[in-house]
Amino acid sequence: MYRHNLIWVAIFGVIVLMFLRLPPMAAKQDAVVNTYSALVEVDALAKQQFVDPITDDRLVDGAIRGMMFQLDPYSGYIAPQELPAFERRSRGVFSGVGIEIGMLDGQLMVIAPIEESPAARAGVLAGDAILAIDGRDLDGRSVFEAEELLVGPSGTAVRIRIRHQGQRQAKELTIVRGPVSLKSVRGFRRHADGRWDYGIDPEWRIGYIRVANFRDNTMHEFDAALRTLLDQSARALILDLRFNPGGVMHPAAEMVDRFVDQGLILSTVTRRGAVDEYYATPENTVGDLKLVVLVNGSSASSAEIVAGALQARKRAVIVGQRSFGKGSVQHLIHLSGHRAAIKLTVAYYRLPDGSIIHRTEQNSASDAWGVKPDVGIVLSDEEVQAIQVARRALDVGPGEIPDSSANGLALEIARDRQLREALEVARRQIENRSDFGD
Repeated sequence: MYRHNLIWVAIFGVIVLMFLRLPPMAAKQDAVVNTYSALVEVDALAKQQFVDPITDDRLVDGAIRGMMFQLDPYSGYIAPQELPAFERRSRGVFSGVGIEIGMLDGQLMVIAPIEESPAARAGVLAGDAILAIDGRDLDGRSVFEAEELLVGPSGTAVRIRIRHQGQRQAKELTIVRGPVSLKSVRGFRRHADGRWDYGIDPEWRIGYIRVANFRDNTMHEFDAALRTLLDQSARALILDLRFNPGGVMHPAAEMVDRFVDQGLILSTVTRRGAVDEYYATPENTVGDLKLVVLVNGSSASSAEIVAGALQARKRAVIVGQRSFGKGSVQHLIHLSGHRAAIKLTVAYYRLPDGSIIHRTEQNSASDAWGVKPDVGIVLSDEEVQAIQVARRALDVGPGEIPDSSANGLALEIARDRQLREALEVARRQIENRSDFGD
């Protein structure tokens, strides 16, 4: 009897609790109904009166895509039929044209083509405005939607209409999709057998490493190049992150850790103030190598993390132009009970000095975004394009390089004013007469 009474008391308590919670629950339900009633009404009207029968979820999918676009250009919706291909690309197994896209003042643009990709070979350049893909006008489309239009099976073609920086005339390119190279690390020139030479100034023992993007294998390649330079008794390193659109974050934190032995490297901050922090460790630190980092307006994401963190820790001198300003974190979130997912911006990267990399509507009119160089060298559109053309010729491999002789390299340095300044900064650092720290 006692146990029976206890059960009834428990049931009575649950009922009382439900009644106590009923007013706020009802208020919440009313708010949901008021918010989404128009959406439900439109869905019903379309299914009842549209000239052709609607038997699928296209309206729901379209509504979710629109919601994501209202948040920011980097968030998006992945429908069930799109999810397998998206997950393969996230793992680095994909074919496409090899373009990293960003949004600048409402215009879709190429942050940078991935080096040795079909897009790079076709003549797509960093800073190009993207106007149309396969005849589809891109006004009102997000970065995520444009990326989805560009990927596809290897061997298929895609037409893109672009406009180079400083030019008024648009041009249309037909690019055959293919495997996108995931190799990240380059040198200054190639040996006859195709191997990269990482020395740029033998007399001063200055090395040069160009990092094209950040992938899972980037640090393996970078460490191999760095060991080569250290075996050659290098005294300074020029780390070229120009035209690097970013990629995976963890290799970027590891790259900073290679030159810093302790302290904060990076943190991420969410709307709730939750913070993930990444700290340097003393293992494998290269502390006596002078560092100069090259950036420009096409250095984004992970490239900005490296340059910004090294600058904030006063470990490197930054030369070039202000970076792109993409420092947001996207997570792939699977929808419950559904095979679809959303790619959602959930946090911003924050540098050790507390600054935010990402360019937002709130900070775009100020200086509080991106990475600002210690030594500013602004190049003309023609100079920027000349550097990209020279790199493309160098990256194709031995036997196809127009001029990799000593005279040709000297000419390349003479034309590249940012690289020339980086060499001067490195020499001043070696002589301990740098105006920008050790």
